[in-house]
Amino acid sequence: MKKYTISVGVGLTILFLAYLLSNLILGSKKNEVSSVSEVSKLVAVKEVKNSISPISLPVDGRINSKNKIDIYSEVQGIVNINGNIFKEGKTFKKNDKILSIKSDEFSTSVKQARSELQNLIASILPDIKIDFNKNFNSWNNYFQEFNVENEISELPIPKSDKEKYYIVGKGIQSMYYKVKSLEERLKKFIINAPFDGSISKTYINEGTLINPGMILGSFISDSNFELTVNIPSKYADFVLINDKVEITFNNKKINGLIKRINKNIDEQSQTISIHIEFTNRDLKDGLYVNTKIPLDLNSEGFSVSRSILINDSFVYVAENNNVVGIRNVKPIYYDEDSVIISGLKDGEKIISSYIPGIYKGMKIKISD
Repeated sequence: MKKYTISVGVGLTILFLAYLLSNLILGSKKNEVSSVSEVSKLVAVKEVKNSISPISLPVDGRINSKNKIDIYSEVQGIVNINGNIFKEGKTFKKNDKILSIKSDEFSTSVKQARSELQNLIASILPDIKIDFNKNFNSWNNYFQEFNVENEISELPIPKSDKEKYYIVGKGIQSMYYKVKSLEERLKKFIINAPFDGSISKTYINEGTLINPGMILGSFISDSNFELTVNIPSKYADFVLINDKVEITFNNKKINGLIKRINKNIDEQSQTISIHIEFTNRDLKDGLYVNTKIPLDLNSEGFSVSRSILINDSFVYVAENNNVVGIRNVKPIYYDEDSVIISGLKDGEKIISSYIPGIYKGMKIKISD
């Protein structure tokens, strides 16, 4: 009996010691887990400094001559041989003759019509001297200065209704406008430059027989150009007429002005077109350029990497007690790699490094 009691006591003692030892081991493991979970993550931060910075939208496109026309013939005839001036690349000043068509036959018809008008005026001079003496000198001077080689001038103005009826009845006015019509058509045998520019294309040679409506070539301006670019429609209200736009060509900076904004949205791309005008002789038609459109966005914000912005609505920050915090923000403008956001206070520290499994309240340590 005594041995049994001793054995039981020893067994209970062993069990008690085992229980104490197991608790000690489990407690040490918990402390180890706790110490591991409390290890602070090393992070990089970026201090917020809000400002109003100019925002520009990168775009690209082709420069085109603002004034570009096709040259058509309105008359029939043979192109004059005049030193091969109607060739691609040939430049002209405004009103310079760029092409002429043989007009000898038609010019003779015009002179004939002028002569007929001169004869009519000569036939009515005696009656005018008698019946409309007050206006005789005007008609007589007109007749004396009349020359079939030159364009006719305006008829003298009648000084009474009776004189007006007489002139109309004699066919003077009708013949006058017939001559003017022929003179206007005679001018079409010479094609003058409508503006300073050059010939970009030609479709005829000298000596070619041309007909009315036939295209002869193309003429473009050498100094006035236009660049048309497309931007997302959401920025339509932030583009201003007459804002400056700068391009670089041959290491030269050339400024243009936004002249037109098409507010009609393209259904496929959801963009609008912006038209920028440049005046510079260094530019070339068809030149491909890159530029930026200034946006009138005056909201105060801070630029960060697009990878920092979570779900387009919040960022992680380092709180003063070295734990992770969350701030709701509003994106103002997206660039290729960055985004300007608002909603943060100056001095706040955005976590700029990647942390796997980051969460609000996580312990962190800011790297130097």
